[in-house]
Amino acid sequence: MTTRPKIKVASIINGKYLAFRKLGEGGCGSIYEVALVKCPQKRFACKAETTVPDEDPTLPMEHKVIQLLNERNSQHSVELLEKGKGENYQFLVMTLLGPSLDAIRATLPLKKFSTFSTLVVIIQALDSLKELHDIGFIHRDVKPANFAIGTLGTPKQRLLHVLDFGIARQYVTKTEDGRQKMRRQRKIVPFRGTLRYCSVATQERKEQGRHDDLWSLFYMLVEFSKGSLPWEGLTDEEELRKLKSDMQELTNGLDEEYANMKVDWEHGGRFEHYFEKKTATLPTVTEKDMTNVELEKLLAVPEKVVKVTLEKIKICPSQNESREKQNHANRACKIYRVFTTTIPSRQHAQKKVAQQESRWKQKAEVEKKERLAKKIEAQRRAKEDVVVPEEIATEMKKRK
Repeated sequence: MTTRPKIKVASIINGKYLAFRKLGEGGCGSIYEVALVKCPQKRFACKAETTVPDEDPTLPMEHKVIQLLNERNSQHSVELLEKGKGENYQFLVMTLLGPSLDAIRATLPLKKFSTFSTLVVIIQALDSLKELHDIGFIHRDVKPANFAIGTLGTPKQRLLHVLDFGIARQYVTKTEDGRQKMRRQRKIVPFRGTLRYCSVATQERKEQGRHDDLWSLFYMLVEFSKGSLPWEGLTDEEELRKLKSDMQELTNGLDEEYANMKVDWEHGGRFEHYFEKKTATLPTVTEKDMTNVELEKLLAVPEKVVKVTLEKIKICPSQNESREKQNHANRACKIYRVFTTTIPSRQHAQKKVAQQESRWKQKAEVEKKERLAKKIEAQRRAKEDVVVPEEIATEMKKRK
């Protein structure tokens, strides 16, 4: 059974931080609100993780990413204060934040945000992911629980912060001459993330990219607007894939402005009646340029992906065609010959995919049982925690 960090409430961390209260706990780590012993009114967050041989540590990656974001003066990242090691754990001390978006939504009467609040947090979340992508990393676990606002009651309560980079992955590498290039995709990719918010491609065990973070962000937008996702409560991956692929069902019930694609001042827009001809303040137009402007193209909304099949590649032009077309056809035929020598048979590919899926499902079942056991153990051990001793609490009040 995995042990947890040997930290209890009222423990002293690194000789300078007092563990004031526990904010959360996972399978092998805990987050505490800590107070500076010499100045108790100064509070921070301390994330501690056990250092055991059979567990993959996540804090080193988290430390690396936060450090890079701090160097870039990221607006949406916590500030890293200190890192260190204890008896059986390593820890990071960072800015103490307010509640997560998940916790905030849970307190709302209808479990959903207003349209204005949704847009405010989604735009900030998008900016925070751009900051992360700009330093060459993808998050791989975008969800409401991994975004938090600043302390309630302060101006920072409007500022969103992105959290938990433990399973982030670097998607670019540097060449010998210092240039950046995309990291080579792996053939076998283990599942990373949260099933409820991950993209369909992630479920299919494909290498994740920046677009997968954005798919998760889109699911967050839908959940914040509607109060729930169509697949809420489901755990079957095949059912989840079907529901995530049904865009009509996903967007059904969203506020009209999300799907209308009409700006407020045009015909069909929300406030079109304010801009009718009878409005004397608008300039009169005697000749109108009716050239069509498609908003989808203006905003670079991607169109349907065009797939190139082997049958299309096979087609070669006749001898009467121009030399340029003939050369192009020759190149196409060469590509086809390469394809025919490297592509395995369909039956072999299907068999390989089925075997791989079977392994993933078995591994997922084992991981699910392990997580459940860890959760039960964490709940049992949480009862053993003690409160701050009365003499320490009294001393802290005196110092204030």
